[in-house]
Amino acid sequence: MDIRNTSSFLSTLTAGSASATTKNRLEYTPPADEGINLKEAIEGGKAYQKMQDQHHAEYRKIFSDNFQNVFKLARSAEDHLSKGFQGFEAFKEKQAARHTDIDINSLDVALVDGQLKLSALDENGQPISDKQLASIEDAFFKEEGLARSLTLGLSELTESIAHSTSEFHRDYDLEFSSEGIVKDGQLSLNDLVQEYNQYFEKYYEDSSERGTILEGYDKMTPTTEKYKTFSERLEKSGLEIFTILKFAHERPSDPSNINSLIDLNA
Repeated sequence: MDIRNTSSFLSTLTAGSASATTKNRLEYTPPADEGINLKEAIEGGKAYQKMQDQHHAEYRKIFSDNFQNVFKLARSAEDHLSKGFQGFEAFKEKQAARHTDIDINSLDVALVDGQLKLSALDENGQPISDKQLASIEDAFFKEEGLARSLTLGLSELTESIAHSTSEFHRDYDLEFSSEGIVKDGQLSLNDLVQEYNQYFEKYYEDSSERGTILEGYDKMTPTTEKYKTFSERLEKSGLEIFTILKFAHERPSDPSNINSLIDLNA
């Protein structure tokens, strides 16, 4: 039997090696003068660490405040946009009866330089005349509550996007972009609805919900089927996650970074 393979031999060898190493380390005496003032080096290191800690604390506060603004604005925009969208759908129905030659689904409202601007196409896909557009806009702005809801909702969402694209989020390894929903500096209601529906379909593509008491608890309905309209989906999911996921494209595949931001502000 080879004692070198026994546990007692290996333990003794390891202990001896560790003892020798410790002894050598304790007996080592550094050169008397290597041109380094050890006390100054230690103090300098402490000062540098203190400066770094202050910098990180300031960064964390800026980061936290910035993201709190993102969610605060998104939540407020959600309330205004929900009312605004429903009001605008009712407004479109009225205009469809008055202007039978326009494609009512193309009637849109956008925030341009802080002001609401309407647009629409005729049945041939061409922009309607300035006179016809002026008539529709006149009717629209007479509905002051509707105009106010859409102005506030689109403005707050635009500001929320601006916070989302801030440089302060780079340490979370995220790339932010507002391209796609804000086109040429304009935030359009129709574009928002389209982008939001795409987000909702993807986010809840594998999700299902149980039925009500009347439907039966055993009945499972896909979330995308249970919530079909923009208003229903907005009430279900809100704008907070949409604001982040829509404009924050993670370089790594792991979604934990974005999820951690959501959890911090839940």
